[in-house]
Amino acid sequence: MQDNILPLIGRTAPLFEKDIAVNEAYLSETIRNSRFLVIGGAGTIGSAICRELFTRNSKVLHVVDISENNMVELVRDIRSSVGYGDGEFATFALDCGSEIFRAFINEQKKTYWWLRLCI
Repeated sequence: MQDNILPLIGRTAPLFEKDIAVNEAYLSETIRNSRFLVIGGAGTIGSAICRELFTRNSKVLHVVDISENNMVELVRDIRSSVGYGDGEFATFALDCGSEIFRAFINEQKKTYWWLRLCI
């Protein structure tokens, strides 16, 4: 599908293809040894980022999104295309502006890389 989109946006190759290729080992090792919390992770951009993190086998990938239906689709997509991986993967249907979300964050024992993708 990506090859079909490139001509529409006036490109012959993905924008970051060379940068990712040059830094693939570093990116993969850093992601493999890191914990991520993706807020807004079931949307279009968030789910693409989650797939990339999952593909690189992140140590922990926690995904928060208000849409439980979109979250189910994300899990189905990842499981059917990437598999199960070795790291911890969990989803949470939470409103990132709620008291429940604040309690969730306060209960976390470890530090995450935070990716805030909700608008």
